[in-house]
Amino acid sequence: MNDPLQRASVSLLIQGDDLVPLEVTQLLGQEPKRGVKRGETFVGHNGRNVTAKTGQWVVGTGYREPPCIDEQISELLSSLPESISVWDDLTRRFDCYVCVGAYFANDSWTGGILLEAQTLRLLGERGLAIDFDLYSPGASS
Repeated sequence: MNDPLQRASVSLLIQGDDLVPLEVTQLLGQEPKRGVKRGETFVGHNGRNVTAKTGQWVVGTGYREPPCIDEQISELLSSLPESISVWDDLTRRFDCYVCVGAYFANDSWTGGILLEAQTLRLLGERGLAIDFDLYSPGASS
């Protein structure tokens, strides 16, 4: 039920002061969109250089128009290891969560986001929280 949404992205964020991006890459078997240690510099979404206040490892689906957030989350998590011991290790040491950035298509704020039981199971088994950032029409895109 994503009818009022124009586009959305889904990302897995893993953050921590002691995070070493190469270690997370090896554990998850995937190159990140951004992998930085605390204090390293990276180019932010605004094109400016940013110094990481904490270590970050980020991978995601990119924006989809029209979005299907449930499908995007399932696709992202299915591309990563199923091993619960890997996820237990990561979630014990770092802040790990799925972030959804969703943009409404019009002036309507009515509607909803449906996550299927299978998707909720994937999140729960891995110990992952989910953060929804919802943007109204006219918000920065």
